[in-house]
Amino acid sequence: MDYLENVFRNLAEQLSKKQKQYKEDVFDSQDFQQELKYLSNFSSDFINAIRSISFYSARAKYLYDNFLTIRATDDYLQSVIGIKSLVINGIHNMAKRELRYLIEMTVKYLIVDQELVGKNIDEKTKYIKTSMPNSSIDVVERIKTPFVKEVETELKNEIKDLYSKSCAYVHPSQKQIKEQFDNYEKGYTIGFESAKALCAINKLIFRAYDIILVMLFHGFGESMSADLFIQNYDTNKKWKFHKGKYVKKYSKLFDYKLERKS
Repeated sequence: MDYLENVFRNLAEQLSKKQKQYKEDVFDSQDFQQELKYLSNFSSDFINAIRSISFYSARAKYLYDNFLTIRATDDYLQSVIGIKSLVINGIHNMAKRELRYLIEMTVKYLIVDQELVGKNIDEKTKYIKTSMPNSSIDVVERIKTPFVKEVETELKNEIKDLYSKSCAYVHPSQKQIKEQFDNYEKGYTIGFESAKALCAINKLIFRAYDIILVMLFHGFGESMSADLFIQNYDTNKKWKFHKGKYVKKYSKLFDYKLERKS
């Protein structure tokens, strides 16, 4: 009994020492704190964008009540809040699995909203079952975008790339196992990740959110989305997605607006 008590006492002391050292060397560092702040800021901006789309859709409630992308607002919010919480606590693989779900959901909901224009929500949910493959993103080719062919192809390829990278964390894979072992060797266990690892997951999440937002704005419609950009985002220079690769391209579609020309 004394032996076990000594073992547990030593383990507790070692863990306490490691936590203290980690806090001083990593967690309290400027790089790590900046990444935490960045995660919080772009997550909040994404949440506010989702809420803005949902709120503004009330102007044409009779129409948007039957949009899958609009009706999924709570689902998006749950995922974004969950992803942020997971990353803050050093749980990166589960966050990547949730990204996969968001990407697949957005692609399929947008396709259904585009292909079943004017149909009610019941017809659309049945269409999901009969016309959408499970666990596949190949249907992304059916999406219609507002971009020129070159940009549209680039966007669809990035969606497939993001989905593929996220899939590596859904089922046991060589990539996932090797990553886990490499991190363990470096001492990057749960709750002890490096600033570099936090930066990497932030880039992946932001990239996914940028693409998801463009699909949601496009599904919402150019006229309604233009109002949101002109009235909300143009006056908010700190909105993180001004720097999003595809949100920036989508925003340029509204440069013809008199409000921007003036």
